[in-house]
Order: sequence, then C-alpha cells, then structure tokens
Amino acid sequence: MTSHPGLVIVGLGDHARVMIEAARAAGHELVGLVDPAPADHTSSPSEVEGLAVLGKIHGDKKWAPSHTVRFLVAVGRNDVRMRVFRECLAEGWVPAAVIHPTATILGGARIEAGAQVCARAVIGVSATVGANAIVNTAASIDHDNQIAEHATVAPGAHLAGRVQVGEGAFIGIGAIVREGLSVGGWSLVAAGAVVIRDVGPAERVAGVPAQPMRQTELESSS
Repeated sequence: MTSHPGLVIVGLGDHARVMIEAARAAGHELVGLVDPAPADHTSSPSEVEGLAVLGKIHGDKKWAPSHTVRFLVAVGRNDVRMRVFRECLAEGWVPAAVIHPTATILGGARIEAGAQVCARAVIGVSATVGANAIVNTAASIDHDNQIAEHATVAPGAHLAGRVQVGEGAFIGIGAIVREGLSVGGWSLVAAGAVVIRDVGPAERVAGVPAQPMRQTELESSS
C-alpha cells in the first residue's frame, strides 16, 4: 500500500463516506473532515466513519496542519462540488486525486487533481478524468474518453471509446454512451439511458434510445 501525505475530506454526506473508504484503502493518511456548508450553518455532526469533523472551509483554521492542506471534495452534486472545490482553491489548499485500489487505470490514462475514481471503475487507454470529476463504482470509460472537470459518471455507467463529457455533466447509473459522442456541459443523462447521438449543453435525456425528457419527467427529476 502506498503512503500519502495527510488528506482532508471536504464533505459530510454519503459520498464522503464512500471516499473515506477509498482514501483509506489507497493509503491516504486522513486528517479529518471539513464541513462544506456556509459559515452560518451550525448543524454538523462531530464525526463521520470515525473521522472527526474539524471545522468549516471559512472557519477557524486551528485544526489545519502547518504544511499546505491537501483536500478532496466528496460532495455528490456537481454544481455544489464545483463551488466548494473553488472555495478550497481560494484558501490556497491543494487538490488531491483519490483512486480506489480495485480500480483499473490503463496505459496513458490521466487522473487530474481532485478527481475521484471509485471501486472497480475502469479508466481506458489514454482517457482523462478531469479535476474534481467522479467516475463512480464499477463505471467504465473506454479509450480516449475526455471527462471534463466537475462531471460525474455514476455507478455502472459505461462509455465507449472517444466520448467527450463536458464540464459538470451527469451520466446516470447504468447509462450507456456510444463511441465518439459528445455529452455537453451541465447536461443530464438519466439512469439506464442508451445514448446514440450527441447530447447538447444543459440538455436532459432519458430512455432507450435516449431522447429529450418530457416536461413531466423534468418535473419529477427536479
């Protein structure tokens, strides 16, 4: 097991629990948790998964180590994760990637700072997982995929080769994306969808084959 310098997990919810386990399995020394909520929010737990909640991003920094803080933002929502990631950068903290040791990273793949690769995920040859992006449990991105920053590929989703996923896009659990397609920034591919055409920026698609979501579907997903 590789040993890493101390890491702070920013987040207190279910995804934080997942990334605590991944970070421990990967050999990261965990300093503790930081609450990503605004400074005036006071209802934080004292610990999660045996890790102490140290404080907030903008609060008292007495807990911070003397060296630069290394952080991972373990928040599921892409827009919130992006905001918190930028707040941490503004504090001068340094993002760290976490890769579960059961994940498969093939030759030439690049995992950028702050990215999260969960258990049994597969990252294909020459693929890129951007800063603060998530490739979740048992998902796969094939050769030459480009997953932009703050995006999420949910558990069990499978992307064929040369797929481009834009900033903040969300590809739902069990979805499939055909080779060579583009999934635009801040778009949503619903769970179980089969994408056989490009998805535009901020577009929401569902079904087999994936089609734009009807208003009733949009209302139920909001």
